[in-house]
Formats: sequence, C-alpha cells, structure tokens
Amino acid sequence: MIGVAINDARAVIEALADPETLYVFGVVAARTSKLGLPVSERAGSTPYVTPFGLMRETALSREVVEAAAQRLKRAGLLETLVDDERGYESWRISEAALAAAANDSDVARGA
Repeated sequence: MIGVAINDARAVIEALADPETLYVFGVVAARTSKLGLPVSERAGSTPYVTPFGLMRETALSREVVEAAAQRLKRAGLLETLVDDERGYESWRISEAALAAAANDSDVARGA
C-alpha cells in the first residue's frame, strides 16, 4: 500500500476479518467521524473514544475491546491517546491510514 500509515495490507485484512475487531473499528469510525457535520464544524480536532464508551456502545467486555484495539493499532488503523493518570488508552481512526487506503483505491482503479 502507498504511504507509511498502513505498512502491511495483510495485517489490515487480518485485523478486519475478526468480527469483534471489525465491529469495534466500525463503532470507533462512527463515533469519531466528522462526515455528517457541517463543514464549519469539521475544523476542530477529532475526538477519541474511550474503552468505556466502546463497552457501552458494543456491549463487549473491556478485554475484548482492548484486544480489538490492539489488533487495529498493529494494523495501523488507530491513533492512540494514553491517559497515564487513569491508566487507559482512547482511540480514533487514523486519518493518515484512511487517506493512504483511499489513494491506493484510486491507484487500483486507474485514477
């Protein structure tokens, strides 16, 4: 794949092939997406989703959520914000990874 955001296409496919990981990815994408916002509101920073928010949204355990997040991070699909004081990470979709994937799609289609 083009770019440094996604280093291993196989890792991306393997991560998203796991149903729970795909579910977590979808929820993170939906919760952090700015696509539905007016253009004037898209300029701010993209929020992060906590493991507790994901647990509430998905009804998955913290262990399952964190394992899915680790797979997504290894695949280059998540950005992480570490809260050392509280002892957990929060996540958002890596915009660089999505841009790299979109560029690869354009290249694959001959655009």
